[in-house]
Amino acid sequence: MNQNLANTETLPPNPRLRHLTLRYFFAFFSTISLFLFSISLPIYLQYVQGIEDQLIAQEETSVVAARQMIQREMYEQLHIFDMVVKSNILNTYINDNSLENQLRLEDFFTSISTSFHRFDQIRLLDNSGQEKIRVNLVNGQGVLVAANELQNKADRYYFNSVLQMPAGQIYVSPMDLNIEQGAIELPYKPTLRISTRLYNEQGEAVGVFVINYLAEGMLKRFRHLMTQRVSQQGMLLNHQGYWLSNHVRSNEWGADLGKPDHTFASFYPKAWPSIKANNSGILEMDSGIFRYQAIEPLNYLDDQPAHFRLEHHPKLSKESFANTRWKLVIFIPQEVINQHTFLYQPLGRALTALILLLIGVLSFFAASYRVQQKFAVQKDKETRLILEKQANIDALTGINNRRSFYEQAEKALKQAKRKDTPLAVLMLDADHFKKVNDKHGHAIGDLVLKHLASTIKSTLRDVDLLGRVGGEEFAVLLPHTPLEEAQQVAERLRSNLATCQVFLPEGGSINFTVSIGLTHLTNEAQQLDNLMQKADLALYQAKEQGRNRVAIYQEMPVV
Repeated sequence: MNQNLANTETLPPNPRLRHLTLRYFFAFFSTISLFLFSISLPIYLQYVQGIEDQLIAQEETSVVAARQMIQREMYEQLHIFDMVVKSNILNTYINDNSLENQLRLEDFFTSISTSFHRFDQIRLLDNSGQEKIRVNLVNGQGVLVAANELQNKADRYYFNSVLQMPAGQIYVSPMDLNIEQGAIELPYKPTLRISTRLYNEQGEAVGVFVINYLAEGMLKRFRHLMTQRVSQQGMLLNHQGYWLSNHVRSNEWGADLGKPDHTFASFYPKAWPSIKANNSGILEMDSGIFRYQAIEPLNYLDDQPAHFRLEHHPKLSKESFANTRWKLVIFIPQEVINQHTFLYQPLGRALTALILLLIGVLSFFAASYRVQQKFAVQKDKETRLILEKQANIDALTGINNRRSFYEQAEKALKQAKRKDTPLAVLMLDADHFKKVNDKHGHAIGDLVLKHLASTIKSTLRDVDLLGRVGGEEFAVLLPHTPLEEAQQVAERLRSNLATCQVFLPEGGSINFTVSIGLTHLTNEAQQLDNLMQKADLALYQAKEQGRNRVAIYQEMPVV
């Protein structure tokens, strides 16, 4: 018994222990992590939303500053243009194009070009589109172009558009790269052309006045404003989605340079429809956040700074507003947003790793404890089973002892009575067993009992019940067995045991026989004790009749 108990103290082999520990570890780790994640996720999402709101709020300063800068720049150019158109020198020449007046006008254009440093060309064209006077800005100085170098601009859109406008209106062209002699001028010159038709005192159209405003300075100031931002990804688009300014300079001027794929729609196809359709808004996408704002540099009605004097504002054609309908787009990539969040910073990552490590440690200890607890329960169960076996099994023969036999027999008897099925009981006793002990010793006697028990067990069915109820006495309960079949079983047992040989250590062997008493369940015998008593009486009858025989219980006649 002690050896058996000692065996149960040993835990299962290491592979099984490790496998079970890993299973519990992953189960605990997943459960704890999921619990913490479900709690922390809403808090973290709210925190990230706060970061995004803060970043967007910071961009509003750039949006307002860029919008006001562009509007102020265009306001100033329009008023300089209007000043020149209304100047006495230009109007004197319109009404008297004498050589003296022409020289005065050429000096005037040269002075304006040199003073303002922003007009790449100042030109006066006749009604056929031929340049009459032209001043170019060269290295910061206004330079008069010789008469033999003047060009005809009748095919240019800024000339033809003016011819279709009512008197007194100003035309502002789209911003594009300047073209000279049929080719884009190098280095690139982003240009806006401002033009109007001129009339003499008689109301006759006498020509067209054009200035080429160099927008590079305005775009540089725009890019500088964008570099003050978090992501430095600020863009200025025309109404077609081509970039007038981009943080990646090679993406600019796609329409002029024959790069139709260099559009905002090509790079951000999911964002463009919303940005194109709306004047202002915030668009959140997987790639990041877009803050966009319509920029209408010629429209001072909706948002007029104090220094803009609307009552003195030049009259602009409808086409001019359409040509300068731009969009300011500020993009905050998701990577930039992440850089501002706690979890993407070194301390946040370290803390996250520490939390995961703690969860892992807790999960490991919990898994180890659970495994030890599980095996402790298993060990306790195994111990109880061994103790129950020792309490129910006969130590010598390995079959049911008296107590266990009676407990199981009671259950079988109740079932037989409930279902009204036959049942028989046998009592067996080794004949002359005392002589075996006296002659050969108790060790041989024990060996005989073992052989007897094993032979009976091998002869019976699995449903039959066998027990040692005395020194050399054995009991058998046969469920679902009528008396006739029980008698056959008893005879088979007797016969098998009679032929059984027990070999002695010193050589030779001994034979033994048994006497068997048989009874069965009847209306008169309904209790187990009564059945056992009758089977025992039948056993004595078998012995009195000469042993090595089966006797069926017979009621003794009443004298």
